[in-house]
Amino acid sequence: MNALRSTSLSVLVGAALLAGCAGSPKGPPPELVRIQTHLEQLRADPRIAPLADKELREAQVAVDTLERDGRRMDDDLFDHNIYLADRLVQIAEAEGLGRYAEQRAVTLGRERETLLLDSRTREADMARARAEAERRAAEMARDDAMMARTDAERAMLELEATRARLAELEARQTERGLVVTLGDVLFEVDRAELKPGATARLANLVDVLRENPASTIAIEGHTDSTGDDAYNLSLSQRRADSVKAYLVSQGIDTMRITARGLGEGVPVASNNDAAGRQQNRRVEVVIQDRPPR
Repeated sequence: MNALRSTSLSVLVGAALLAGCAGSPKGPPPELVRIQTHLEQLRADPRIAPLADKELREAQVAVDTLERDGRRMDDDLFDHNIYLADRLVQIAEAEGLGRYAEQRAVTLGRERETLLLDSRTREADMARARAEAERRAAEMARDDAMMARTDAERAMLELEATRARLAELEARQTERGLVVTLGDVLFEVDRAELKPGATARLANLVDVLRENPASTIAIEGHTDSTGDDAYNLSLSQRRADSVKAYLVSQGIDTMRITARGLGEGVPVASNNDAAGRQQNRRVEVVIQDRPPR
């Protein structure tokens, strides 16, 4: 399993390093500074640095790539590499702590054996009490090691699952946040109720929102220019409200969600032909990370 995990990490790092670069945010982004600081702390931690050298080097490669090439990356690629570097640093921390816990368990086991040998010359009750204490400590250390390894594996699985769901949703990164566009296939003509089959389209969106509980969601309804302004504004609001109601019914906290109708005011294509009007009839879901308090 370690070999498989190392191979997966190498593939992720390789993919990020081979990606094309176009432009980057100006100045040192706070997220990059945070990741750099976290990585430096791990390198200074005597529990982690000696035991997770490979993972720390892979995380360093990702950070170095952002420092060296970030200014030439486009926004989507820059955000993707920030996300990847952050995950690799987290995985390095979990792996280091897991291995430290395993070594500690071995050490405690050896100390327990020594105590058992020495106990022959001591009171039997004292020897049993100490042996029991060491046994419990070893069990706790092994549990800690298993938990740390499980956390690292879960982080990798969550990363891959989230990337797959976002790919299916055709999400795109913008200055406003991650935008998922839901076309008019969710609704009948001039109706605001979700079609029975619309939930399949929304399932991946619900999963992404559940996996990112700290994010906020802005739902925006849009229409084409057919009909008068007041009707279009009302229809777009009711459709946005329908999507919000469905997300809340699936357990997404209503306090995270806002919904508003924008009518025909923000077209993405010309309303002069049917294809353009179909593109304009949409609901956009904007997912943003909450700023730290």
